[in-house]
Amino acid sequence: MTDGVVMSVDVRLPHDLRVITSDATAGKHLLPVSQVRWVPTEVGQPLCFYSVSADGRVSEWGVLSTSLYHTDILDFHYRPYRTKHSTTSLHGTATCIAFNPQDKSVMVVGVDTGSVLQVNTASTVHALTHYHAHTGPVRAVAWNTYHHKVFATCSLDWSLKVWLQYHTSPLVSLDLGAPVAGLAWSYFSSSVIVGVTDEGRVYVYDLFVRKCRPLCVQNILQRRRSALSCVAFSPFYPVILVGGERGYLLTLKLSPNLRRNHKTRDELSPREAEVCKMERIIATTRSTLK
Repeated sequence: MTDGVVMSVDVRLPHDLRVITSDATAGKHLLPVSQVRWVPTEVGQPLCFYSVSADGRVSEWGVLSTSLYHTDILDFHYRPYRTKHSTTSLHGTATCIAFNPQDKSVMVVGVDTGSVLQVNTASTVHALTHYHAHTGPVRAVAWNTYHHKVFATCSLDWSLKVWLQYHTSPLVSLDLGAPVAGLAWSYFSSSVIVGVTDEGRVYVYDLFVRKCRPLCVQNILQRRRSALSCVAFSPFYPVILVGGERGYLLTLKLSPNLRRNHKTRDELSPREAEVCKMERIIATTRSTLK
């Protein structure tokens, strides 16, 4: 919430909702919360989610039966960050996070300075990789659904970029012509990515077909300008959900031309085929990576 509160709501009993709220004694954030993300936990362990706030903290929250407890993973404003080799100060404020689908201890953090940090929280002395990703605040980060070494970022500097883990130059850099508010990877293809802009446009790219030009550009609410704020793919249908700054939510269905299956070797499983597609994209740009 905008007052720094995070809240867990159990909706299994619709007529008896169980709501657990953070408070000052439980480490409530001091400024608006910009994002929350659930992470998987083992059977028998408390539910767990992370929050990102304008107060500079990235916090991990455990959900107990009647309360929340937190651990600050990063604190950009008050505490130096200890790595394996040194102690460094973190500049700016975190704006968004995403967790590696294969390893929940690996997360990427977008920062309002334009930087992206990759953090490994598996030990008390974290590993830190710094990407000089953008020249404006990072609005969203997301890992690829199939290839778990690839992630994407977008920013107010009009760009959407695709990265290979541990390489500090992007695989693909796309100019959307306006501040980019959100992005999402497709669940049906490793190479399809969608970006939405503050000018109310939705861009659909298939990086396997062509890297530089979108397959489709859709204007939302053409009669009046309305900034978009987020986008998400349905994991079950070729449908995307687009949210706007005025509180509306729109559903858009991708046409058959935007979700065609590309020919692959018959012996590959569908998932292996999608990973192979992304590997081919990486191979064609490897010479430019650092």
